[in-house]
Amino acid sequence: MMNEKEKYIGLLLQLEFAENSHRDMLILAAKHQADADRAARQARAFEHRAVRLQRQLEAAEDSL
Repeated sequence: MMNEKEKYIGLLLQLEFAENSHRDMLILAAKHQADADRAARQARAFEHRAVRLQRQLEAAEDSL
């Protein structure tokens, strides 16, 4: 049977593990958010490029 000191040490270890896991999850969430932000910027850039090409196509059609 564990004495009080062993229980205390066990709880400290569990707490440290939980805090480390929480920190790791926050870091991973921030990385995923950065990846999502980057993908959103790329999507907006492609959308702007598509609009610009559509306008060029319409201008070319008008000049025919």
